[in-house]
Amino acid sequence: MAKGNLCSQAHGFNLHAATRVAANDKHGRLALCKYILRPPLANDRLKILADGNVKLEFKKPWSDGDGRGEAAWGRGWAGRP
Repeated sequence: MAKGNLCSQAHGFNLHAATRVAANDKHGRLALCKYILRPPLANDRLKILADGNVKLEFKKPWSDGDGRGEAAWGRGWAGRP
């Protein structure tokens, strides 16, 4: 749950607007750029299956204990709401 006036959470995403870096903070700018430019999914957890579907291994299991998901390219997640 997001806390504070400059934080918000909606639809599974969160925003922390209180994060800021001074113009002369080279290390801070570099760290912020690395953070915002990172890919949304880790390549080492994505696998293309023989049938063309994509398998994603989650970082943490879902509340039901499932630790993986499979998707057909362009059709969304199979078997998950």
